[in-house]
Amino acid sequence: MEISKVRDWFKQAVDHGSEWRKLAREEYDFVRGKQWSEDDKAALTEKGRPALTINKIRPHLNILSGYQRVNRYEVNFEPRTSDDFESCELRKGVTKYIMDNCDYNDVESAVFMDGIIGGIGWFHVFYDWDYTAMEGEIDIERISPFDIYTDPEARKPDYSDGKFLCRAKWVDKDELCDIYPEHADDILSEFRRYDMDEKEADMVGTEPLWYNRDLKKVRLIECWYKEREMETRYMMADGTISDVPPPIPTVIASPFQVPVDKVRLAVIMGDIKLEEMDSPYQHGFFPFVPFTLYHYGEGDVPCGVVRDVKDPQREINKKRSQILHILNTQGNSGLITETTAMTEEQQERYRKYGSKPGAIIEVNDGTLAGGRIREIQPSAPPVGLIQSAQESEADIPKITGINESMLGISSPQQSGRAIELNQRQAVTNIAPFFDNLRKSKRAIVQQLWGYKGHKGLIPQYYTEEKVFRIVGKTGQEQFVTVNQQVQMQDPQTGQLITTVLNDLSQGNYDVIISDTPYSVSQRQGQFWALVDAVSKLGLPANIIFDKLIELSDIPDKQEIIQRLQSQQQQANAPKEPNVRRSMSINLDDVIKLQQAARDNLVPPEIAQGILQQYAGQFGLQIPQGQVPPPQSPQPEPMTQAAAQALMAGSTPPGY
Repeated sequence: MEISKVRDWFKQAVDHGSEWRKLAREEYDFVRGKQWSEDDKAALTEKGRPALTINKIRPHLNILSGYQRVNRYEVNFEPRTSDDFESCELRKGVTKYIMDNCDYNDVESAVFMDGIIGGIGWFHVFYDWDYTAMEGEIDIERISPFDIYTDPEARKPDYSDGKFLCRAKWVDKDELCDIYPEHADDILSEFRRYDMDEKEADMVGTEPLWYNRDLKKVRLIECWYKEREMETRYMMADGTISDVPPPIPTVIASPFQVPVDKVRLAVIMGDIKLEEMDSPYQHGFFPFVPFTLYHYGEGDVPCGVVRDVKDPQREINKKRSQILHILNTQGNSGLITETTAMTEEQQERYRKYGSKPGAIIEVNDGTLAGGRIREIQPSAPPVGLIQSAQESEADIPKITGINESMLGISSPQQSGRAIELNQRQAVTNIAPFFDNLRKSKRAIVQQLWGYKGHKGLIPQYYTEEKVFRIVGKTGQEQFVTVNQQVQMQDPQTGQLITTVLNDLSQGNYDVIISDTPYSVSQRQGQFWALVDAVSKLGLPANIIFDKLIELSDIPDKQEIIQRLQSQQQQANAPKEPNVRRSMSINLDDVIKLQQAARDNLVPPEIAQGILQQYAGQFGLQIPQGQVPPPQSPQPEPMTQAAAQALMAGSTPPGY
């Protein structure tokens, strides 16, 4: 890849994303409480007027963030064949181990916060190699959304159809020389060229493109791009397609060529290409996963919750500041005086101390009696101004979809049922946010395990024998060894063969990101609603007992549900016909029954069933569909006690 092509791509991405970056920086400022422009604040300060900041945005974001933290999505693996159940449980445990090891929950919450503020957040899924320990671990971390630059031609909300994606960050020359010592001379030369160049640095809006003179730092750009290649595929005898030729010639279709998108990586600094190679990951994705809040693809700029409430928030700040200014001026609203009523010194004293408690203001003798001073009576703050400020505050919950019930400030006159309905309405409004988060988590798991025949990070890098501490079905931690090679005897040939236990590269499965009940209180509400329905409708509790357990918070509830389902399956299994046995039957009765069947006095099918039931205890063998002729019993299979009882004319013991 030519370095000029990478530079052009990056410049296009910066141009395309400049609008979003300008809006997003302002939105992060609003959350931090910086909600006044410098010009407006300076104008108010000059006039001695307050500039209040009543941050109504942060509580709404805290509600969304808290809701996300207590309602996380669980990763499950559903088997495609009956042989994949154990491997799916293993994958679930290994996935949880990796996510716990990299503090994924904290990372997810931080990325979610990026999304609700600026409209987009980014996960980085990668293999982190530690040269000190000479060992690597799979890691997932948050990337600043301001460091990612996407292809302007991408149309899908997740940018998966983009041709390239850049990650850029500002670095100094010492850091670069440490990372790329083989290019140290070129790096230092490039920095000197930037410092000596008297021309203005390349800018996109207010943002420097390649070099920041104030920081003395240069942009290091990682450009991940797709390059189409033609590869050979082979049709195997069983109908499958492989990229590896068959070891033994078979009757298959001729090899054919298919187009494949290969992911590559180029790292540049200014006009220097520092590195270029194939992607180190075999899953075929860019190693960055976006989480978007409002983003509809073509022609749209990612948008968060803050963007739509900035104007109401500005209005609240300005109107509340105006109301406070009116209240402040009422304490010393001024005087109307005659020329000789007060000296200049007395007037200055009034200006300085007139609104302070306990102030004593002197005037000339006879002034008060003559009515030569009249105080200006201030008017109350306009009712319309107060109502307008209240309307602005009411606009924010309507825009965000987070009503007062969800914020926990419901009116005391509201019933509990009304509050619950309002909370459910708010949950419905914000449901798309969490649906998008579930999609992002699914994309992360696909990078971990692979997708459509491509290896993910786990089967690619975890190929050696390794011990994981995972949580089993019962909720107890256990140690599992993966990729363990053992020798065992082939049951067919008797030869010793080497097999791999808990092979992470084998198995077929579907990734499921399961839903989680809203919260503990809502699960309890659903639980008691079902209990109430059972009691009022008179339904048998065992019909929904498994659902009651699922909504409860008891430990090991999944194991209890499995036991209950197993018991129900056994109870519903077809039972054998219950033929009542006669405890007084003996050998003479068997002989008489056989004779009656031969004389057509008893239907043959009835005699057949009875004889088959009792044949075993007398050592008889009754062919299927045939009533045998009377014959002497064979005593060999009978026990000694049974034979003695039979000879005595009584029923053998145990029959």
